[in-house]
Amino acid sequence: MQHVKGVTVFALFLMGLSGCRENFIDRQVQATRADQVVLNPPPNGIGGYNSNPGGQPLAHPTITRQTFIPEYGLWAHTKCHTWRIEWPVYPAGTDPNQIPTVFTLSNGALNSFDFLNGRPAATTYKTHFNLYHNAQIEMSRTMWSELTYTFESGDAMETTWFNPAYLSLKTLEHMVKERPGLFETYWVDNNQEPPVYQQGDLFLFKVMKPMNQFQYGGIRIVSMTPRIIEVYLAVPNN
Repeated sequence: MQHVKGVTVFALFLMGLSGCRENFIDRQVQATRADQVVLNPPPNGIGGYNSNPGGQPLAHPTITRQTFIPEYGLWAHTKCHTWRIEWPVYPAGTDPNQIPTVFTLSNGALNSFDFLNGRPAATTYKTHFNLYHNAQIEMSRTMWSELTYTFESGDAMETTWFNPAYLSLKTLEHMVKERPGLFETYWVDNNQEPPVYQQGDLFLFKVMKPMNQFQYGGIRIVSMTPRIIEVYLAVPNN
């Protein structure tokens, strides 16, 4: 079993991504112990699609869900859920409020602002963060301009914090597949502003849950055009 490498400089991280980015994804697919691919699932609009200004159907992203359970018993108390989200290239003039962008960790749902604003407040309260809109990672709880119910949500919504992480791709793969507990180990509290991202960026996140419970994970910006983002969540392997 290889040892986890330490935090690397940012330049080495980018070099690692450019050299073997797709290989990591390919190895994920081959090594997964449980996976599910959802091809263009019915999203927010009537009949499974929204309409953009040109009158054409607005396709939903393709979401691939996988779960990794460490083989080494000492680390197998924690497993890692992953979601690879691939958005289509939307035509110019597409209403940003109709693009699926708000992610819910509990079930992997990805919804648009229009969808959430047209449903009961409880649907919004379950969400965690924005992924696509404005190329910015931001917790749902502070998106007062976009999400109708967040301003008066109080403690009904969980808080999520984000930190940039400068880890090699090899280290990230090891965390996801063999030691998901390291998402918590590498977390550092610093209360930074919601990050605007670019291709190759990696962020760790911390979800503050009731009764002083926490969840940890990561978000990786695989590609900007087309937009491809991966989400990782470490959870107990019960």
